[in-house]
Amino acid sequence: MDKVILGMLMLSRLTLYQMKAIIKQNFWAFCSDSTGSIQAALKKLLAAGMISFVEYVEKSINKKRYSITQTGRAAFMAWLLTPIDLNASGMEFGKLLFMGFVPIDKRIALIDAVIIKAEQEYAAHVTLQAQINEISMDDTYAETVKCWEDDTEYRDGVRAATERDDDVTNIDDIAFYQKAALQYGIDYMKFDIEWFKKLKIEMESGGI
Repeated sequence: MDKVILGMLMLSRLTLYQMKAIIKQNFWAFCSDSTGSIQAALKKLLAAGMISFVEYVEKSINKKRYSITQTGRAAFMAWLLTPIDLNASGMEFGKLLFMGFVPIDKRIALIDAVIIKAEQEYAAHVTLQAQINEISMDDTYAETVKCWEDDTEYRDGVRAATERDDDVTNIDDIAFYQKAALQYGIDYMKFDIEWFKKLKIEMESGGI
């Protein structure tokens, strides 16, 4: 929320209700447009000296118009000039929304950093997948069943969760979805790599 507000105020001075409307229309995927959430973020930014406001009266209503300070601009740009962390939550991807503020000569380096990290994580997950696939399911069954023989409380807990007393089938089902989740992560990382590589080509060809 803090970064979205700073990003909006980089463009123009705004009232709380103008911010609320912009967030609702453009940034709903990253943060809440509730008045309470915006007020809390404004209070935090004011305390940090990153924004300021002027009070005025319009149609007999007292209003505040907020603007970003030099401290706020510096903080916003410092955040923007760190590569996007694809493993972090929503607002990290917000850096792409505000990439236009970044000097042209720094944009490619930021995208390269994203691609390099994503490729490293992709390779690590592919290696992990290969190692898992090399493990015999017979060995997995034997090891887990032996463990459950020594700890029947956990075996019974799994049986209660699956509503099934067939230990081998339970193990097989659990392993199937664990592998599916890993495959999803690998496919998602592959998509990210291809997407950012395409973006880089567009940036280079368009000079932006």
